[in-house]
Amino acid sequence: MNDILYFNKPPAVWEHYLPLGNGRLGAMVKAAPCNEIIQLNEEGIWSGGPIDRINPDSLKYLEKVRQLVKEGKVMEAQELGLQTLSGTSFNERVYQTAGDFKIDFFSTANYGIECKYPFNHKTSKNCLDSYSSSLNLAEASAKVTYTDDEGVEFCRTTWISAPDDMLFMYVRANQKGKINFRGYLDRGIWVDKAYAKDGFIFLEDSHGIPFCLGAGAVCSGGECSTSGFCLTGTNCDEVLFFIDIQAWKWDGKKISREEYDKAVRNNYWSDFCYDKLLKMRQRIQNNQKKQKDGLRHVFEAIYREHVKEYQSYWKRMEVHIGHEKSEEIESLKNMGSDGEKNCSIPELLQNASAENIDLINYYINFDRYLLIRASRKPGVLPANLQGLWNCSMEPPWGSKYTVNINTEMNYWPVNMSNLSECEIPLFNLLERAYPNGCEVAKRMYGCKGYVIHHNLDFWGDSAPQDNWLPGTYWVLGAAWLATHIWEHFEYTQDKDFLRRYYYLMHEACLFFVDFLQPCDLIAPDSKPYLVINPSVSPENSYITKAGQVGAFCEGCEMDNMILEHVFTSCLKAKKLCESECLDKVGNPYNQKDFDDFDYVLKHLKKPGLNKDGSLMEWNSEVEEVEPGHRHISHLYGLFPGHTIAVKKDADGNDEVLVTVAKKTLEKRLSHGGGHTGWSQAWIINFYAQLGMGDEALSAIVKLLSNSTLPNLLDNHPPFQIDGNYGAYAAIIRMLVQSEIRDSGQIAVKLLPALPAQKEWQKGYVRGVEIKGGYSLDFDWKDGKVQNIKCIPGPFADKEVKIIKNGL
Repeated sequence: MNDILYFNKPPAVWEHYLPLGNGRLGAMVKAAPCNEIIQLNEEGIWSGGPIDRINPDSLKYLEKVRQLVKEGKVMEAQELGLQTLSGTSFNERVYQTAGDFKIDFFSTANYGIECKYPFNHKTSKNCLDSYSSSLNLAEASAKVTYTDDEGVEFCRTTWISAPDDMLFMYVRANQKGKINFRGYLDRGIWVDKAYAKDGFIFLEDSHGIPFCLGAGAVCSGGECSTSGFCLTGTNCDEVLFFIDIQAWKWDGKKISREEYDKAVRNNYWSDFCYDKLLKMRQRIQNNQKKQKDGLRHVFEAIYREHVKEYQSYWKRMEVHIGHEKSEEIESLKNMGSDGEKNCSIPELLQNASAENIDLINYYINFDRYLLIRASRKPGVLPANLQGLWNCSMEPPWGSKYTVNINTEMNYWPVNMSNLSECEIPLFNLLERAYPNGCEVAKRMYGCKGYVIHHNLDFWGDSAPQDNWLPGTYWVLGAAWLATHIWEHFEYTQDKDFLRRYYYLMHEACLFFVDFLQPCDLIAPDSKPYLVINPSVSPENSYITKAGQVGAFCEGCEMDNMILEHVFTSCLKAKKLCESECLDKVGNPYNQKDFDDFDYVLKHLKKPGLNKDGSLMEWNSEVEEVEPGHRHISHLYGLFPGHTIAVKKDADGNDEVLVTVAKKTLEKRLSHGGGHTGWSQAWIINFYAQLGMGDEALSAIVKLLSNSTLPNLLDNHPPFQIDGNYGAYAAIIRMLVQSEIRDSGQIAVKLLPALPAQKEWQKGYVRGVEIKGGYSLDFDWKDGKVQNIKCIPGPFADKEVKIIKNGL
């Protein structure tokens, strides 16, 4: 149930199109009746080759910047930092569209175009009145149906296959000889060459990373051919289109700009694209000849293989709120041929409310679908700011990897969703960044290990991005990303995985052993606390003692909490793996590193309180420029970190830091916080962690009402995918939370943040992954958990303690 999204009007803008993907290829399908547009992406199409942006004067002036910050001369420190700590070019490479496949479908009576833009065949009122489209989340396909003025019914099904690593669109009509079309590839001015060859059409470009985009078609009845740069069809009974994109491939090894320029002179990708299309056409035609209903049989076989492979991911987990499993089975039995179809997703969104449980169930399924389609093989890169989907040559924030929360948020739900392998692309990116991060650490800061600032691109460029004071100079990207290695291990218990990626945690910590500076605040052992200087609290600013707006600071709360998380993770891994904690080339790390890690942990400043009882964002109390800021970085230790443990004291009251966290969140929201999609998603996670189900549900309704597009994509604005993934993680965490205690016991909280809303008082979960290597099935009715089943995975060996109905 709730796994087909229905629409009764064609979308007006790209952001409302229907997303398809297979990890490498992405498409946004307009799903218009007669004037279709399929906007296309390939994960490796970025705006250019590698560039060395490391500022040569950083190390020379670093101590001067630090001293200025320490003396409270923040304006001077920021000016010197702008000059000497920025990248020599402010911008990394950006993710770009491959272009559009624009195709008109028309009748012989409607052939021809008017002299006005866009140059499309007319769409009749009957086509629009009969129009319906859908996105099938259980089968990863988009469908369009409509009836023309002659009473001919048309149906188009579009999908991107992982087994075939190609996009397909199958078109059929209920009368023979009625399918006519003209299609072409378009990328505006960013094209080297567009041409037809042997019945295919192609588009090539090399302004950025070079690639070739190609399309072909096979029909039954009628004729498919090319004309100029167009792919055409006349009087066809049915048509199967197929599209591929091939770009220059990088193996992830360190490469200079000169080596890259030499490598891309040899265009192998265009021949590869042509050969792949040719083999697919031959396969389709050969199989078509073997069957009476040849093309339909070929379509069904290719589609069936795609669905089978996709559902090996999709069927691992299921969540449904508002129905018991038995009720759903009975409901499915009683459905007619239209299945669950009732009202469209835009109509449901207009009625977003706490009672609208169908909308929330659709949203859960859509977000899980997006995760499977954006981050997986055959792709190798993780989901970026827009997942896999971008229509622009210069997208918002470059559609890169913003690693001061957005990229990390994309992966909050992955392990819980029983999709742990979908997180491997994130670690691929971290490995890409490692060599560059080592160079940046050494040349900018004179430190061991590696460092990443607040953005990454295709090349793993780790130098500072932008020249934006509260964001650019943040140095914790590698540290935060590295925590995902330990969290991934806690879910899977796969020691081979931990050994494989351990060095990325260790080397992130090594950087801070060198980079951290003593401050004037004293730890219990009478030695100074260690802080990052210069630091920033991501994208936020404060009023200095001189009454000016400052960003540079001598440490802040998020620094302390992220460092606690990553250093603790390293020491836990050491305890578990002992001598198998190896560097990248297989050598064991020495004990001194671990002694240093332990020392750092003991000298990180503990959370401090403002006069009003809220948590300090910086290491001293200051006036905030924007008290309702979208980032709530100082609550990292509540989630996704572990500094603030949600538990009660001996009298049954919240422990001090839990009360402080609630106060801090209340303060932020009272000033307008949570006004972007991803920020609201983080807030829902905070409420889930605090066991505040009613407040979490209220925030979900706000997200759906104010920050969700008609196709359920998150709206920052503009469109960003992090809000989808973050909110999905939060909803799961309202139902299930798990942790591995120091004793080794797995503590599982079921329904820890269940709202009082009556529609939430029953439901079921199947296949949710918990820490310790287990998956879990359970039902609940009248707000009470029942029918618990704990299924061990291949590495599960710990005791599980179930805590029902709350904290």
